Amino acid sequence: MEIRLEGKVILVTGSTQGIGRAIAETLARSGAAGLLVTGREKTRGDAVAAELSRLGTPTLFVAADLGDPETPALLAQAC
Repeated sequence: MEIRLEGKVILVTGSTQGIGRAIAETLARSGAAGLLVTGREKTRGDAVAAELSRLGTPTLFVAADLGDPETPALLAQAC
């Protein structure tokens, strides 16, 4: 299946490992204009953001815990 995402900025939570990371990479390879990736581990998140940026999709990492009720607003603003 081919997905084209030109002009779209996408937020992917839990994207520093496993399925979330695979989804973020697929989105980057599908032409997303930008990605915001999140997770709780800053070092890992920064590494994932750098790797996805090297694929040609500007990517920003924001450390976030979705258990915190203020997090969704923070992530929406960052996106």
